[in-house]
Amino acid sequence: MKKAISKLMASLIALLVIIAAGASVYFYTARGRGVTLTVVVVGGWNQQTVEMAAQQYEKLNPNVHFNFVVTTFSNVEEKEIVAESQGNSSSYDIFTWSPTMSGALAPYVYPLNSLINSSHYNVSDLSPALLSFGGEYYNQSTGKTEIIGLPIDTSLLVLFYRTDIFDNATYAKEFQTEYGVPFNPNDWTNWTEVIWADKFVTSHNITKYGMIIDDNVAHGLIDTFPAVFYWWYARNSTLNGGTKGGLPGYNVLFTRSLQPSFAGPDGVEAVDTIKELVSYEPSPDVLTVDYSHLQSLFGTGEYAMDLAWSGFYDNFNNPSEYPVIAGKVGMALLPGGYSEAGGSFLGIAKYSKHKAQAWAFLEFLTSDKEAAKLYYEGGFPPSELGAISIISSNATHAAEFGFYVKAVSTAYANPPTLPITSTKLMPVINNAVYQCITGKGQPYPLLAQAASQWEQAMQS
Repeated sequence: MKKAISKLMASLIALLVIIAAGASVYFYTARGRGVTLTVVVVGGWNQQTVEMAAQQYEKLNPNVHFNFVVTTFSNVEEKEIVAESQGNSSSYDIFTWSPTMSGALAPYVYPLNSLINSSHYNVSDLSPALLSFGGEYYNQSTGKTEIIGLPIDTSLLVLFYRTDIFDNATYAKEFQTEYGVPFNPNDWTNWTEVIWADKFVTSHNITKYGMIIDDNVAHGLIDTFPAVFYWWYARNSTLNGGTKGGLPGYNVLFTRSLQPSFAGPDGVEAVDTIKELVSYEPSPDVLTVDYSHLQSLFGTGEYAMDLAWSGFYDNFNNPSEYPVIAGKVGMALLPGGYSEAGGSFLGIAKYSKHKAQAWAFLEFLTSDKEAAKLYYEGGFPPSELGAISIISSNATHAAEFGFYVKAVSTAYANPPTLPITSTKLMPVINNAVYQCITGKGQPYPLLAQAASQWEQAMQS
C-alpha cells in the first residue's frame, strides 16, 4: 500500500499559473527523484508531442523526470533568450523554436555536432530541407555550419479545403461556367483563382466565409506573406537569381544579391492579394486570426478553405475533435504547386546543467520507431525519413503521406532565418503588410520603407 501511495505521489502534477510579460505561462511538473529536465514547449503547437514522448521516456528511464514550461508561440523566443542571458543561473535544459526563430536563438543554444558525432546519431535520417531551414546555423566566427537543433515534426503550409464542397459536381459546373477554371484546388494555377473561389462560396451562400488566412501582426504574417509572394518571386528571375528558394538563410524575401525582394510590383501584387483574401474572413479590426484560429475556426464549418499547416490534417478529420468537418477535408499545394516549410525544433539550452541527459532524450524522441509511434498517438507528421517510410506503408495513411512527400519537395516559399529575423526583420515586414491589409497605408511606400529598414538592419 505504501509503495502504491509513493508511486501516486511521484506522478502528481503541479499546475501553476504565473503572469509574465503580459502572457500566461503554465508549469506542468513531473515530480520524482533523480534528474529533472526543464523543457520549454508551446501550448497548442508541440506540447502534446513532446509530453507524450517524455511520458514514454520516463517509463524507460525512471530516474529522469520532466518539468514543462508551457508558453505561447508569440512569447517563446523572448522567454528563452531572457533565460539564457542570465548565464549559469538559467534553469532550462531544452528549448523549442520555429524555423524563423532559429537565427536569433542560435547564440543561446548548445551546438549539437560533438554530441551527434560521439553518439553516432544518423543525421541523414532527418529531412534535409527541414534540418537546414531551422536546425542549422552558419557561425561566421568559425566559418562552420553548426547543428543547433533537431526537427521533431514536419508541418507544411498548404491549402486545406472542404471536399464536400469542392468535390460537388453541381458547384464545380457552376464555377467552371462562371470563371472558366476548375473548381478543384489541386488544379489552381494562381491566387486569383483562390479569390474567385472565395467569392463563389460566399456569394452562393455555401459557407459564411471563404479561406482562413493568418493575419497576426505579432508573428503569423511572416509566414503568410512569403507563402503568397512566392508565386511572383518564382516567376521573376531578377528576384530569384535562378534559384528555387533563394540563398540559404535569406530565402525568398531577399534577392541573390542580398537585397530585399519585395519592394517592387511583385510585392505589391502579393500584399493586394492578401488584402483581398482577408476580406473573406472576419475583419482584423474585429478578430486577429492567428495560429490557434487556423484550427478552431475551420472546425466550425463556416469556412470553405484554410491556409494552414499540414500537421492539422488528422485533427481536422478526427470526429472527436471537429465533428462538423471530419472526413470532409483535403489538402492541396498552394496555387502554382508549392508549399512553405515549417515544423518545430528542439535544442539544448547553452547553460543547461544536464546536457548529456537532454541529448539522450532528443535521440529517443527523434528515433524512427518513437517518431512513428508519436504520430499514431496524435502528433504531427515526423521529420525522420525512416519514420515516414514506416507510416507510408500503412494503407490508412498512404494518400496523406503521398501528398506530404510531394509537398516537402516543393517547400521553397520560406522567410529568412537570419539572427535578426525575429528581432528586426519580422516586425518591420509584418507591420508594413498589416498596415496595407487594414487600409492604413498604400503598399508601394510601405514596402519601400520596410525594404530600406531591412537594408539598414543588415548593415548594423
